[in-house]
Amino acid sequence: MTPEPRYGERAAAPSAATSDGSPAASAATTPTATSAAAAELFSPPPFPEQPPLPALAPSPRRRRVLRAVGVAAGLVGLVALLVGGFFGWTVVADQRRADAAALLTDRQSDAVEALGALTARTRSSQAEADRVREVVGSAPFAADPDPTAEPLRTALGALDLALFEATEAAAAPAPAPTDEPSATEPAPANAPGLTLPWELTAEADQLEADAHRADTVATTLLATAEATDAAEEAVVTAEATYFSSLATRAQSEIDTNTLASRKSQVDLSYLIDTAADPALADYRDAEFVASLDSARQALRDSQAVEAAEADDPAFATRREIEAYARSLSAGVVLDFVWAPEVNGLGENWLSGTAETYDSDGGWSIISLNYTVEEAWADGDENARALVAHEVGHTQVIRDVCEPLFTGPVFASDHETWATAWSIGLGFDLPGSGIEAYGRPTDDQIATAAGCR
Repeated sequence: MTPEPRYGERAAAPSAATSDGSPAASAATTPTATSAAAAELFSPPPFPEQPPLPALAPSPRRRRVLRAVGVAAGLVGLVALLVGGFFGWTVVADQRRADAAALLTDRQSDAVEALGALTARTRSSQAEADRVREVVGSAPFAADPDPTAEPLRTALGALDLALFEATEAAAAPAPAPTDEPSATEPAPANAPGLTLPWELTAEADQLEADAHRADTVATTLLATAEATDAAEEAVVTAEATYFSSLATRAQSEIDTNTLASRKSQVDLSYLIDTAADPALADYRDAEFVASLDSARQALRDSQAVEAAEADDPAFATRREIEAYARSLSAGVVLDFVWAPEVNGLGENWLSGTAETYDSDGGWSIISLNYTVEEAWADGDENARALVAHEVGHTQVIRDVCEPLFTGPVFASDHETWATAWSIGLGFDLPGSGIEAYGRPTDDQIATAAGCR
């Protein structure tokens, strides 16, 4: 039996044996065989195989510790999840609350602006209604059968109703603003006394509801303002239509009453201009309506008087004097006023005045006392001279005469001009103005004669 070699020792080669167990004789070997044997002789022996270690079974105590650690880890994770969810919910709810507060602020601002717009519109419409109500309540309007009157009355009633509704809408209470000054800023997550997320959600719901109510109020106010504006516009249109009709009818009366005095025509024409111009509506109140009605009546009265006197032989001399004066006036329209006294002078005095206007085509009012009429009938040339003097006053508004009157010869001296103008017509008499104002120079008489 060959003993096992120790690690690192060289193993001895086993000796050959014969079939009977005796040692065999050595035999010669080849070099190749010798090398192989040497390699086998000097190679290290293999490690001995080790049996596998048996699995260690955990002890009961170890199992309990592991279970506790697992439970604790799960609880920590669950708590972390709940805390994170709670925090996230709080942040979202707080942001929603801030957004709702900002929305409420905007809607309340819109409501305030809408109230301001309604107030301004109501003020304007009320002024229009008050003015037109005076017109509709006046006696001339009530007596006017024109078909344009009734639409104005109807439109005014609609405007009054709109103003009542506007007053009611403006008096309605608006939603009160939030009492939290920091409502538009999210609360910091670590703030002491942090509001719970469901409380923030409830506040957001309330703020959104208030914003909706504020928006409803703003919408209502704006709609009421628009309705009031539409009602006022209807009144403006109906009022303009009525006064346009009134102006047309008044102008027709001027065109028909050709004998009426120029003054009555001019006075009415000014009122017609106001009635026909929509931009002058603010001046068309009850007083204006009364003035227009009076002017129309004055025109009719003047026409009636002139027509009556034209056919009355008692006024034949006056008609002759007026016709003579108009023949000298070169187109300047003349009105005549006859009175017992003119300029403080009456019986036995020849007296007259002239009021000349360069507007409305140029016209004048010549006033003469009764003595002029009597002297004319008696053939007194001084009466003709005085009439020529008064007509001379009217000529200074003519383009060809105005430079002569304002030039250095007369320097706008009215009485010297009128006297010279009368003398230039051949009336070198006291009645031409010589007695009252003295005789003009020959140069002045010649200059005035250039105005024909």
